Amino acid sequence: MSYPPLGARVLVLAALAACRDGSGTPGAGPAPDAGAAAPAPSVASATPASSAASAPSLDAGVADAAAPDAAAAGAAAPDAAAPDAAAPGAGCKLRRGPLSLSLRGPALLWSPDEAERVDFRVIFNRDGVAQHVAPSFGGLTAPGSPPAEAAPDAPDAPDAGNGSGDPARASWPACAVASRFVYCMDHGGTIRRTPLGGGAGPPIGAGRRGTGISAVALPGGHTLLAFLSDRKTSEGAVTQAFAVLDDGAAVPLSEEGSGATFVALAPWKGGALAMYIDARAALTPVHARTLGLTAEGKLELGPDAVVFVGDAGESRMGGALAIGASGPAYVLLPASKDISAFGMAAIRVDEAPRDDMPAVWSLYPNGLSPAPIAATQGVSPIHVARVRPVSREPGARHALELGQLDGEGRFHARCVAVEGQSFKHVAIEADRGGSLWIAYTTAAGTFIEQRAAGP
Repeated sequence: MSYPPLGARVLVLAALAACRDGSGTPGAGPAPDAGAAAPAPSVASATPASSAASAPSLDAGVADAAAPDAAAAGAAAPDAAAPDAAAPGAGCKLRRGPLSLSLRGPALLWSPDEAERVDFRVIFNRDGVAQHVAPSFGGLTAPGSPPAEAAPDAPDAPDAGNGSGDPARASWPACAVASRFVYCMDHGGTIRRTPLGGGAGPPIGAGRRGTGISAVALPGGHTLLAFLSDRKTSEGAVTQAFAVLDDGAAVPLSEEGSGATFVALAPWKGGALAMYIDARAALTPVHARTLGLTAEGKLELGPDAVVFVGDAGESRMGGALAIGASGPAYVLLPASKDISAFGMAAIRVDEAPRDDMPAVWSLYPNGLSPAPIAATQGVSPIHVARVRPVSREPGARHALELGQLDGEGRFHARCVAVEGQSFKHVAIEADRGGSLWIAYTTAAGTFIEQRAAGP
């Protein structure tokens, strides 16, 4: 959809003060699938989608549209539009897939061997129960083999009515994995922590139904969960972010007076980095803080920082935390840059989050809501999968674009993996064999691909 005109920008200093004065209740998250089938204990099957050749790099027209202001595109200062045209030969060759899975919904990519990370499986949420899917691919195109002839255009993602059958619906949100445990939310908002090997787990959180959850492993075998939940305050019901260490009690992650419409965690510097978005009608503060363990093994929260203040948002606005093998972290936020431009803001976080950090922008041809985005964590370079419009025209098709972040947070496009009418969810992981694993959900189903991380 095209991006509607926005109100005037709010001064950053005023916004920083306003973001701590309270927040209204955001809209509900994605509606749970009322018709989802009961969880099945068996491993789901996967069926091949229609074949597709390797997708080429972005064409010149799309690259020009992504940077409409030539002066901004070439500027090196923060808040300038980052160069995002795909470099010649920088495509990401399709190695296996796309494979149509037997369930449709948000997918979690998970490797059974975290140390090796050579193969990935998919975990779906079936009303609070994790269902594992082991993709059954055909032959693998090995790195260094002769490249396949590139197609003239990116392959199309199957739309409604064009998929292989009618896959059963998985539940929102996607599950999350940390250490030996998997976290899933049921249709009522109850979150359970269960062993990856199977078995029951007690409820450890009461989240806002349909909203995302995030989890990471901490040193010493501990796990950390973050989720959103409604709380009654003097100003009415407010959605806030909360954290749970292991199976303990939930503690507020949001600063008092701040709301939250999205939350994400990432392992960072021996602890964790938390990011939460507080999308409002007039402005969108983005908060970040570190989390760690005390000597007694209790959860310790670092200072809350408003690292970025964007324009007006909505409850469906999401983001991603991108972290390499070392160095800074980046908060990635698809948002409006000003009244006439929309794109991905990359906000750098160094040793500790600080207020009002500069953003490096990579502009989209037009606005998009929601704008799914995902990024790798713990590997270098950082890989990003994002959905953007193909062109400026209202109602233009959407492209699932893959790229990398450089050391300054600039986005460099590598290829358009697939195009479609819309994408509901994306996920990306990098293995240690030089491949990227991408899962994406359209109206027809959920699909998985393996692509070369290099040219």
